[in-house]
Amino acid sequence: MTDLQLPDHLGTKGAHLTLDGHDLVDLAGQHGSPLFVFSSRRLAANASGFLKAARTGHKRARVFFASKACSNLHVLKVIRAQGLGIEVNSGGELWKALAAGFAPGEIVFNGVAKLVPELEQAIGHGIQAINVDSAFELSRIAEVATRLGKTATVALRLVPGIGGGATAGIQTGSERSKFGMGQVELQAALAIARGHPKAIDVAGMHLHIGSQVLDLPDFLESVRFTARQAREIAASLGKPLKHLNLGGGYPIDYAHRRKGANSASSDEGFDLSAFAAAQPAAAMVGAVASAAARELGNDSEIFFEPGRSMVADAGLLLSRIESERRRGAQPWLYLDAGYNLLMDSAAVRWYYHMVNAGRMGATPEATFRVVGPLCDSADCFFDVEGEYLWLALEEKLTGLPGITLEILEEIRAKTVRLPETRSLPASTVPGDLIALLDTGAYSLEEMFQYCGRQRAKAIMINADDSIVTLRERDRPEDLLDPAERSAMVAAE
Repeated sequence: MTDLQLPDHLGTKGAHLTLDGHDLVDLAGQHGSPLFVFSSRRLAANASGFLKAARTGHKRARVFFASKACSNLHVLKVIRAQGLGIEVNSGGELWKALAAGFAPGEIVFNGVAKLVPELEQAIGHGIQAINVDSAFELSRIAEVATRLGKTATVALRLVPGIGGGATAGIQTGSERSKFGMGQVELQAALAIARGHPKAIDVAGMHLHIGSQVLDLPDFLESVRFTARQAREIAASLGKPLKHLNLGGGYPIDYAHRRKGANSASSDEGFDLSAFAAAQPAAAMVGAVASAAARELGNDSEIFFEPGRSMVADAGLLLSRIESERRRGAQPWLYLDAGYNLLMDSAAVRWYYHMVNAGRMGATPEATFRVVGPLCDSADCFFDVEGEYLWLALEEKLTGLPGITLEILEEIRAKTVRLPETRSLPASTVPGDLIALLDTGAYSLEEMFQYCGRQRAKAIMINADDSIVTLRERDRPEDLLDPAERSAMVAAE
């Protein structure tokens, strides 16, 4: 694995993979497997780097971490210490943000279906802004604020008609998605705001075009849209907007190219361009902030809401190989971690690069089909649905007039999202430890207990090299709901 381009916080010690200098094989031996391991140093560097880039480009920039990416309290406290605010999507995330020490003025509230009790909390605490997703929601906010005798500070979330994001499921910038208001609905929202001047303060506008947005021009176009739209909203309300929220969606490089590689491929020549960022997120946000300064000026504050790019590469998942088999000449490996711990591997067929954490000096000269432990055929680290669909399409398309080999290859690339195999040392055997990189985002909160599998333990390496537990591994009794526990006690 010596030809892999490892980021600075990852390294090797002998044949073992390290994180911040800590031997990951040793950590798994101490804490068990599966095990999430986070780097406080990397997390802090990501957060401070993002904020510095934003403020270098625009002197009134502010950064609000999208806590849905990882709302563990230890993680939130590291991010808050770097001077960032926080973006929440529910009353639960709002509660955790306050518990982590964020002040109300450091919190913005997103979401498409906010509950009345959640709005009561947000308005009651006087948070920085509620990002309003619909005209109906704004009328609900007006009712709640009027009843509480308070003024709700809001930003209107619009859809700019810009397609961004690695998959359709994470594209949010058009009216084909469930997010935000188009022009007709915006006019209805503005009428509601004008009709409730004591209950509603439209302080800003908000947009978000998607996640893992790889192309800088998409972000730059969103800035131009914001400039046009902000002027129209201000004219309609008769006052300037205090802030303009450009959202998040900044990418990380999941593909991990090998030294000397010119393509975005890392597993048997498979095109992983949807998962490969051409430049660091901080560089992209710096360019967007600079464009915002030119297009929007400095009268309004500029908000950013990064999530994935802040925390993804600060964490990895260690998983033990528990079994193997061969189907013909093809070897298969069975891990103790499946989509119960990495839901996005099944939900959106997300790619996580794999290395053998105990054989880092070995050459990755063999290909393996890699699957998880669940009693479910979808629990695999390849695109089983896409592969079956492609077989059916290929049979129908092959030989049709005008269907060339190039067209077939293009259709297959859009149908099968993940490599069929993973490149690992030929010496890989059961008992070895596989590290799935860049699993810090959208993992801890999405774990679940399907097939009676216990949720994994997570630890963090602090800046002083001490180890803190982010969450304990589930115990058998954690598989029971309180009602089930009561029934068990009653039966005894």
